[in-house]
Amino acid sequence: MRSRLLLRGTAFVLLLAALGAAAWTQRDRWQRAPDNPIVEKAGPPGPIDIQSVKLSEEAVLGLGLRCEEVKLEDYPRVIEVPGVIIDAPGRSPRAVSSPVAGVVSRIHASPGEAVKPGSPLFTVQLASEFVQTTQTDLARYAKDLVAATLRRDQTAKLVATGTKAGVELVEDENQVRRLTTQVEGHRRQLVAFGFEPRDVKRAEAGDAVTEITIVAPAADPTAAAASRGSAAPAFVFEVESLAVAAGQGVASGQLLARLADYRELLIEGRAFETEAQYVADATGGARPVGVDFLDAAPRGGTGGEVKLEIRSIGKTDPASRTFPFYAALANEAKPYERVGKTFLSWTYRPGRQVRLRVPVGTVPKVFVLPAGAVVREGADAYVFRQNGDVFDRKPVVIVGEDRLNVAVAPGNGIEVGVAVLMNQAAAVNRALKALQARGFGGAGGKKGHWHADGTFHEADD
Repeated sequence: MRSRLLLRGTAFVLLLAALGAAAWTQRDRWQRAPDNPIVEKAGPPGPIDIQSVKLSEEAVLGLGLRCEEVKLEDYPRVIEVPGVIIDAPGRSPRAVSSPVAGVVSRIHASPGEAVKPGSPLFTVQLASEFVQTTQTDLARYAKDLVAATLRRDQTAKLVATGTKAGVELVEDENQVRRLTTQVEGHRRQLVAFGFEPRDVKRAEAGDAVTEITIVAPAADPTAAAASRGSAAPAFVFEVESLAVAAGQGVASGQLLARLADYRELLIEGRAFETEAQYVADATGGARPVGVDFLDAAPRGGTGGEVKLEIRSIGKTDPASRTFPFYAALANEAKPYERVGKTFLSWTYRPGRQVRLRVPVGTVPKVFVLPAGAVVREGADAYVFRQNGDVFDRKPVVIVGEDRLNVAVAPGNGIEVGVAVLMNQAAAVNRALKALQARGFGGAGGKKGHWHADGTFHEADD
């Protein structure tokens, strides 16, 4: 019995010794030294919260970035309606017709070519018997008038000496008046047939005219050619189309060509009858409407609009329930030469689509920025504040916007006098997103901005 107890005690001691030896050999796996901790590598912490970016000088110049100090102003609330540029009725197009029957022997201008008032357009060979008779009668009456005038002068001298009665002088003067009336009437008739003054003199002298030259008409003096401070162009008309060909016979009054005068055009807007009050208020109050020509903003620019006053309002179309309204648009042209002919490059031409912005109210005391100054990410909107050579992205609250402008409420670092990027905000935001993507796991989730040389500058807390 005692020997069994002794064996059990010996076995227990041996077991404890084995456990102690095993624990000693594996102590590094379960025991850590407090002064030399083992740090495991952390996984990617996610994107860095970078809200600023520093661009190189080349990038700033390449993007054409432009910053301006913001100021509080009233943002005009508007409704946008479609519009189109049209010819000014009564001024353009100008029809050119043949004043007499004949055959077109020569065409002096081609479609698209610019012509001055008085420039030759067509040469027409006369084929009217009535015109020839008028020329013959004019020549005869002109000769009779010369003879009657001489006879009257002789009678006047004889009456003055008392050798003839005064009644004969009266008869001679009446004859001169009758012939003068006949001559003047035939002159006016030939002018109506398209005769130039030199042609009338030829016909009066007995030299029959067989062809006439049809010229461009006089310019409309009421056109707003110099409304923008430029001199009136020498070339006013542009040949829009030709209606005849060389060698073609034409009748009196037949259309030969159409000339376009684009110095002043009209913009026709179309609004629904529910918007009639807004248009009427803008017209009566002489409040200009904005005209958006739907142009892409120039590089480094922000686009813009032209302000015009509504001239008149038309009646409502019962089918479409819309009504037209009109605004005058001054135009400019730059002449250029091709193959010895002059052509005009007009700023605006009929048929161009526009958007009209009719004012309906205002949003007071906000920052009005170009649309290119704001970038969106989901429901959030941001602008970039200039901070030296760094652009800080700031969230903003938009209280009004349209295609061209955005109204931003003050706050969150955007205050009066702060310089804000006015264009290319989307491009700068893409650069910022690229820097954020580079920062995955690279800076421990710290806030700051990347420099152009690839270094990271941590923001101060």
